[in-house]
Amino acid sequence: MNKKIEIFKISNYDKFKCIADKCRFTCCAGWDVSIDKDTYNKWKKENHKTGFVLNNVKIKKCGSKREYFINKENHEACALLDKQGLCEVVKTLGEEYLSFTCHTFPRIENIFEDKKELSLSCACPEVVELISRLTEKINITSENDSNLKSNLLELKIRDDIVNIIQMENFSLEEKLIVSFQMLLTILEDKNFTEKSLLEELEKYKSRDYIQKHIDIYKKIDFGINDSVEEINYLFLDMTKNYKEVSSFEIFLKDISDFAKNIKIENLSVKWHDYKSLFEQYNMLNENCIISDILSSCISYDTFDMAISFQMIIVEYLLVRYAVFLKYCMSENKETRFACAHKARDSHQIIDSGSLLKEIDPQDIKDYIVVFSRIIGNNTQAVIEFFREGFGKDVLDIEYVCFIGLF
Repeated sequence: MNKKIEIFKISNYDKFKCIADKCRFTCCAGWDVSIDKDTYNKWKKENHKTGFVLNNVKIKKCGSKREYFINKENHEACALLDKQGLCEVVKTLGEEYLSFTCHTFPRIENIFEDKKELSLSCACPEVVELISRLTEKINITSENDSNLKSNLLELKIRDDIVNIIQMENFSLEEKLIVSFQMLLTILEDKNFTEKSLLEELEKYKSRDYIQKHIDIYKKIDFGINDSVEEINYLFLDMTKNYKEVSSFEIFLKDISDFAKNIKIENLSVKWHDYKSLFEQYNMLNENCIISDILSSCISYDTFDMAISFQMIIVEYLLVRYAVFLKYCMSENKETRFACAHKARDSHQIIDSGSLLKEIDPQDIKDYIVVFSRIIGNNTQAVIEFFREGFGKDVLDIEYVCFIGLF
């Protein structure tokens, strides 16, 4: 008798509905468009109808495995879009010829030995909008209200990461770095048995144990100018191929130009006030991060899980920095306007610090979508970027602290 598979769904899964032409983003640009093997074989089998599609497919070999993608650069639009942005596959062949990814996005399905998990990608703006309306911590629950606990080690590790991220009274950055440290410890110790691994995970349920790690990180002396300069370089490098992409240009071009020309010292002095404002949106950022963890940190290979979690950290730090650049640009404009207005009316001198503005939450939501697409859906390109720049795929904990804890 076949064992019944239990269905688990992330918060708001059933509430998602595509808003189609009302959406400010296209699903067909800014990332690799993957083709599942079954769809590729279907296209190949009916070559007389799908020749124009097959001509736009590239094949990547990973050992003995083959992966299929639309033949385009990551930052380019899908080669199968017409001039009006409509899909040639759907127009010519019908929706049944779409790849699994194109047909289901932003829905994500992960199947394990005893359950199926259904989640949603933060690369979709409507998903992020739904998450922003949550008034409690995001979760993944059984359709039958079951408390089934998986025996899979990878899911036990993932659950521990989620538990750490959802702890109160630690900063989000601190929790991300402690979780990454836990993964690195597991990854670097080749002698872990299942028993010793579970014992290691148990340590991270203690707030005191987590606090000890945080205290160690805080002793590292990072100059804020150096940290801001490094995250600025990282931001410019990661976005240079995307700021001209039509769906990203409005979000990236102006802040990229600003980041390229501004003096680092002029940014650093604004960081403290900005960070206090940004922390007001911890619920949104934390829930989006948990959503990503639940859908992507699922590999039985600890290395792959560390890479997935590293991408989530980098996404978050770039979202935080992009919103900071937008904040600084807006503040500069408001300061110049207010100073000119006051000088004209009363010749008073204005302290720019008194013009502290609020962060527009829409900016945070937009950049979550942007960097989910740039990083989360172009993982291999980002890994190659780190490999070329740092000589390794997995970043050192000290570097993550350097760009995350200032």
